[in-house]
Amino acid sequence: MSTRKVVNLKDFSRELGNFAISSLKAKREATAKGIARSIPDLVAASPVDTGLYAASWDFTVSERSAVIGNYAPYSGIIEYGARPFTPPIGPLLAWAKRVLSGAKDEQGRKVETGQPGEYSSAVWALAKGTQKKIASVGMAPKHVMENSIPLIIDNIRREFLKLG
Repeated sequence: MSTRKVVNLKDFSRELGNFAISSLKAKREATAKGIARSIPDLVAASPVDTGLYAASWDFTVSERSAVIGNYAPYSGIIEYGARPFTPPIGPLLAWAKRVLSGAKDEQGRKVETGQPGEYSSAVWALAKGTQKKIASVGMAPKHVMENSIPLIIDNIRREFLKLG
């Protein structure tokens, strides 16, 4: 005695289509989860001054692509470095004041940074020295994203493995 089951080709085609759609949706979700799992590692690897760069990691996953990046205005310089150029002194003064705030000199005394809105000679010296150094040698790349790509791919792979 044999058993036969008749399958309508329209039903089969619809089921294959539904499977493909659900499979793509699951893969998109796995990709998004893998990238999301990578964001804390990118933040931890980020150089921190004001925190804007570390807070500017984001990603999008669409039907056909996934994009992860840092949207801080200077993220390209952090990632790829820069040729020699003369940066404006204002941001360097603010940076030098943050760096020296709480710092101690050779005798263990607190370094004076100046009153609010003012800059001490130590702050000026650090800012001008940094400006001169960038003007002569540029800025070295940090490769935060490039160095994290193997980890991001591994996190996505782990999520794909959960799909079975």
